[in-house]
Amino acid sequence: MTTAQSRALAARALTARATTRRMLMLVTVLLASASTLIGEAVLTYHSATSLPHCASAAGMDLQGPKWRTELGLRFHQKLVACRADGARTALYATVLWTVGVAVAAVLLYRWLPRWRQRKDRLPELYSAQRIAAAMDGDSGGDERLAHLARLVRRAKLPQDRLPGFVCNPRALSAGALAFGSFGRYTVCLNVGLLPKRTTKDRPHFDAVVLHELAHVRNRDVDLAYLAVALWRVFLIAVLLPCLALDAALVLHDRFQSVERAYWDGYEPGAKTALLAVVLTALVYVARADILRHRELVADRDAVFESGSDREVWKKQAESRSAALPRHRLPRFLRNHPTWSERLAEIDNPRSEDKGGTKLQLAVFLVAYVTITYSVISWLKLDAVPAQTVIYLAYLLGPLIIATGFAVFPRRKARSADEASAARAWMYGVIWLIGAFAVNPFANWGQAEDDWAKQAAASLGEMADEIKGWRDGPAVSAAAKDRAAGWYERGGSAVLGRFDAYLQDQAARSDAADAHCAALGATVSDALELPVFPDSGAGGKAWKRLLTSAAEAQALQCRSGYDLDAPNEAAMVSMRYERARTALRELMPH
Repeated sequence: MTTAQSRALAARALTARATTRRMLMLVTVLLASASTLIGEAVLTYHSATSLPHCASAAGMDLQGPKWRTELGLRFHQKLVACRADGARTALYATVLWTVGVAVAAVLLYRWLPRWRQRKDRLPELYSAQRIAAAMDGDSGGDERLAHLARLVRRAKLPQDRLPGFVCNPRALSAGALAFGSFGRYTVCLNVGLLPKRTTKDRPHFDAVVLHELAHVRNRDVDLAYLAVALWRVFLIAVLLPCLALDAALVLHDRFQSVERAYWDGYEPGAKTALLAVVLTALVYVARADILRHRELVADRDAVFESGSDREVWKKQAESRSAALPRHRLPRFLRNHPTWSERLAEIDNPRSEDKGGTKLQLAVFLVAYVTITYSVISWLKLDAVPAQTVIYLAYLLGPLIIATGFAVFPRRKARSADEASAARAWMYGVIWLIGAFAVNPFANWGQAEDDWAKQAAASLGEMADEIKGWRDGPAVSAAAKDRAAGWYERGGSAVLGRFDAYLQDQAARSDAADAHCAALGATVSDALELPVFPDSGAGGKAWKRLLTSAAEAQALQCRSGYDLDAPNEAAMVSMRYERARTALRELMPH
């Protein structure tokens, strides 16, 4: 055995691992991208349709100041509960849509090979049964059949993977194509290839056929059609509907001159379009990577496993390099490698495992950032219990760690025998046991504010406050009369409730739950009041009161609040003080 053959056999041991790695990346990227885009579309539609009904049921006017609308979306109890109910429905719709995409991809994968044969009306040359008979010596005197049977034997195909052969009478190039799925494979020979079998270009004929048979042997025909099916379903069932919905909502709002409110920033526009472009590019790159890799593996197998003539690749590389323009797509965007790259892979096959490529690592990181973004979006809408998501994340930890371990490029290469995924899975299991034992993300997803920034902002606002809005020279008598009416129509009652609950900060006492519920209900009722009639100092004081009281209630009454933690206690006290200062300005004399 020559050195080149030894290196090729070692490289052959790495083929399955590299192909599986790429297929895992494609499936991960597609599911992450599809679920994220579908979630964005469903939540945008949910925002456009359910928010007005929720606001009407909660008694809140969405036509008021933007800050009050945003505050209501975060802290109005009835509005938040209505949003959570709708978000859970949206989550179910997203899951069903994503599952439907996966099922459609599998069905398309099964249908594509049959559609290709029917569409092109490919006449059959030899069935798989005739090839099997010819391999046993029963060729019936058909020299072409006997030749193809010898090539199949050289390719070392198992009996359950023997292909049939068809001809494409409209393809004049000297090429071929393998297609099929689940044990039913077909090699399509272009009509321009057939004459080469009986001429001095017979090595070219053998190389092309053995290359396609290598695809069948490696089972990457299935992978190729699955990759194509995933890509097409993503475009048709995910990308186009999401962009169409986004564009329809944007155009409707613009032409109808409607300023529609959306849940927590889930409004259509440039953000969704940019997300769609990034995720589509991500899926395309992952798809191109696996299709490009399978071609290099088939070339290597055709030469070193089946004995094809390397000179065929050399001639193709020389002729194509002279014919093709210099400016081509970057390598990571091409579905097929160049002939120069294919020849280089044959001359220098990998015999050591260096892990994944930098491209795979980048795709892996973006995919999991996308998944994290999607999960956080659902957590913000209270569609999924935070602890449930945390436990699911722990369970997925081994898969994430193993995938990351596989795609991470290594400085020090390992031989094919040393390379193994067992170590990666071992790390994942250790993580799983440690995660459930320690529960490091117990408070993950809860809002943790930056103390320094919040303190600076609060002190700055408090310094700008005036002693009383009624004493300002710009307040007219008419504004004071409107304010008097506001106090009479419920303002005084709500301010009195604030006065009672803001004085008591004992959120960890026996009456903690009652205090939290009472303060939250007061904030919700305040958000239902008409807009405060003064847009100057009085309006700013009203905004500070609602915002500070709502934030204090949310921080202090969340699960996991630690009264003994200096930063947490200080943040809550600071908000209470801001709320009390604003309340003193608004209390009627």
